[in-house]
Amino acid sequence: MEDLNKKVEFNENAVFALSKSKSPSEVTLRSAEWAVITQIDGHKTVKDISNLLSMGNDEAIGLFHELIKKELIELQSMDEEKMDYIPADFFNMLEAELTKVIGPVAPLILDDTIMEMDTTKDHCLPERIPELIEMLSEEIVDSEKKVKFQQIMLNQLKGMM
Repeated sequence: MEDLNKKVEFNENAVFALSKSKSPSEVTLRSAEWAVITQIDGHKTVKDISNLLSMGNDEAIGLFHELIKKELIELQSMDEEKMDYIPADFFNMLEAELTKVIGPVAPLILDDTIMEMDTTKDHCLPERIPELIEMLSEEIVDSEKKVKFQQIMLNQLKGMM
């Protein structure tokens, strides 16, 4: 049986279907979860459903994650073309800059931080970069070095866009 604690990575272009193994009547659902369940048809994307229900993407994604945990929905498809992950080059540069600031323990701290974010280098979404940089910055004790690291990372991000 697959690990139920594993977080399913998806974006707003994901399409879900109702689970064939579990029924909504077997669990307790909040009204917002019911609203989402009634819209899942195997064709509408997360974005379509969030727009129909007038909710923000973050709220909708949170509800989808809850429904996945309750085993009520299953990922059916996702437009991989639109699923852009952070390139490996970015992590190499990030690790190099962090090493300059905190020394040889940087790779371990980077790996621990990524794990704490419940993602991997291969499947980390670009919108999580600010969170990653903020969490890494908290590991830098010297406030001048912290600000310099954040400035370098900001310049790198500007160059990526």
